[in-house]
Amino acid sequence: MSNTDLRAKYGDRAFETGLKIQATTFEQRVAQRDSLDQHFTKLWLDFAITGMSRRSALDLRTRLLVLVGQYTMAKSHVALEDTVRSALAAGVASREILEIILQCVVYGGHTTVEPAIQVFHRIAGELGLLEELRSSQLPLDGNDRKRSYDQESRTWHPDDVADPRFADLMERHGWLAVGRGLTLRPRHHLNVLAWLDTMDPEFADLWVKFCYQGMYTRGIVDDKTRLLCMIGDCLAVGEGTQARGHMRGAMRNGASPREVMEVILQTCVNFGMPPMLHALEMFVQIMAEDGRLAEIGNPPRRVETYAK
Repeated sequence: MSNTDLRAKYGDRAFETGLKIQATTFEQRVAQRDSLDQHFTKLWLDFAITGMSRRSALDLRTRLLVLVGQYTMAKSHVALEDTVRSALAAGVASREILEIILQCVVYGGHTTVEPAIQVFHRIAGELGLLEELRSSQLPLDGNDRKRSYDQESRTWHPDDVADPRFADLMERHGWLAVGRGLTLRPRHHLNVLAWLDTMDPEFADLWVKFCYQGMYTRGIVDDKTRLLCMIGDCLAVGEGTQARGHMRGAMRNGASPREVMEVILQTCVNFGMPPMLHALEMFVQIMAEDGRLAEIGNPPRRVETYAK
């Protein structure tokens, strides 16, 4: 069946939406599914394409960047290439797309990020974007020279500053590394750093300088968007502990509860219902702890089960 016939069969809205988020493979996917099972094809289009992909809780830029991160983490390189091309076609900056891929190194490691870099580099070379990317690079010291102790210290929680471990960890690992963690993960970062430092101070130093002084201060993508993407990154590989921390972090940096919830709900399309439901339950608990359940409809803290 031709693409024209398929468009007539399933509707213009499905094709217009699908081509925005799966720029190079959507029509092929429709044709393949239609040749096998038209009812499933209609269900897929109604749920994943004209349903979830058109929702307004996330703007198109954020939705596509979240997907870039999730496909990188899942090593789904065909979908990653399609999404990178879709994001570029939608006007998302190439440097921002690359940044979301690079940020995956923190939770996915270099074995996850390396093939994604190769996919992105090939696309960038094909589209003539490499010179633009070279010219927009950060200097070798990142943003270190622009940072201010006085300004950043105002963002630290008083409990962290009063912590007896604060002065020693600051002196040995440097405020540029420790301070960023205090801003992003108040009343948590010192616990993790001190725990690592007790066992292996050299590793703790390498870790805090790579992640917090390095990757988390680059500023190429705003913290709100970066943290929404990191929620998606964690959920793509079933990492609930860090996802929970980033849910709170995203809201501290301006994300609405509905935006956080949309990243969680979107996850079910590509990674199934169980991880979405587990993450949603964690999010409801966070909102309950913070006295904000009314902002998401006052749900029960847990789904009631009736199985005996």
